[in-house]
Amino acid sequence: MTLTLISLAAVLMFALGTPIVLLIALWVAATSYWVIDFPLTNMGLSALDSLKSFAFLAVPLFICTGDFLTAGGLSQRLVGLSKSLVAFLPGRTAATAVLASGMFAAVSGSNAATAATMGQLVGPEMKKAGVAPGLAGAIVAAGGTLGVVIPPSTIFIIYGITMGVSPVDLNLGGLLPGVLMMVLMMVFCVWLTRRNELADRFVPLTLLRNIGREAAGASLGLVAVALLFFGLYLGWFSSTEAAGVATIYCLLVGLFVTRKIGWRNIPRILQASAAVTGIIAPMVAFSLQFQQILSVLEIQSAVQELLSGLAASHGPAMTMVAMMAIVLVVGCITESVAVVLILAPILGPVALSLGMDPIQWGVAFVVGTSIGFITPPYGLNLFVTSATMGIPYGQLVKRILIFLVPLLIAWAAIVSFPALTLSFLPNR
Repeated sequence: MTLTLISLAAVLMFALGTPIVLLIALWVAATSYWVIDFPLTNMGLSALDSLKSFAFLAVPLFICTGDFLTAGGLSQRLVGLSKSLVAFLPGRTAATAVLASGMFAAVSGSNAATAATMGQLVGPEMKKAGVAPGLAGAIVAAGGTLGVVIPPSTIFIIYGITMGVSPVDLNLGGLLPGVLMMVLMMVFCVWLTRRNELADRFVPLTLLRNIGREAAGASLGLVAVALLFFGLYLGWFSSTEAAGVATIYCLLVGLFVTRKIGWRNIPRILQASAAVTGIIAPMVAFSLQFQQILSVLEIQSAVQELLSGLAASHGPAMTMVAMMAIVLVVGCITESVAVVLILAPILGPVALSLGMDPIQWGVAFVVGTSIGFITPPYGLNLFVTSATMGIPYGQLVKRILIFLVPLLIAWAAIVSFPALTLSFLPNR
């Protein structure tokens, strides 16, 4: 009875707009004290232990990398390269937004940073191209989902820590799925905005010349992408080491090559990065405690038994659809870090019992949470884009639903075809 009252109070507070991290903390404290008789000192000790992981250090470092990338002017050059690559397509500005999101994601590892940066850099160009504000914002928000799928990804790192799976393998496994998501969204962007920008005459020599010029200008950003990918793939770096290398590289380039970062700017950039980390870290700490309480209450076991029974009576395919639906629904109403930390330990063992490789399921799970970035009512990318581009939230919601189609197609393919996630992992 007490647990029911606490949970109902939590639901009411959520409906009234209480921040999810505060909500989880209050639920953990109340349940610990009144239901399972855990000492409240456990909250402080568990929070400290959960954040002491060496792998978790990669999260603030990748956030810093994205901030230094933008402050140093490298993001703008990646946008220029993206523009040259799709110059012959109709609706090329919208396609540029998605392609540039993929390139930025290959260094930053953050969905919110990707959406915010592309909103600032490409949003005004889509307005000039005649793309409706709501649609332009929806394109930027959808492109931001690539931030946690194309490696490196902070969510892959958090998933790996939570489930005891290699964050490096998860990042490598996310490459082809991320590219698939990007290509499908570009196709939809071209189709949706083809009447705003008609295709230019295709001149191969001119196209190649422009691509070469922009690639030379964006070479510093491409080096960062290559450094991360090959460093992870060849085993030179762990995820945390790769994050540190990328952060230092982007900082040095901004200081001494592009010279767009001054020494006086560094504290401000680091403060902005710390503010984002300050949102993620408490979420990780309290969500892990939430898991502990669910285990004590045997809720995780009950859900797993229910899904196992569904597999026995209706087959693995129906069970997989049910798990994907759970991820999607929970992702609609809460933050992705919480989704990973709460649902991954429940659904992961069921996916393994169905014969899925842990890396394939981990990537599929994170892709599902990424869709939550653009699904109302929570939809973090929708709020970020609305604030960055000055577009009313309601306009974004009306336009964003069409982008669920390519993302759901990609998600289904990732779940169905293991090669999409395991191609770069020969040991699997």
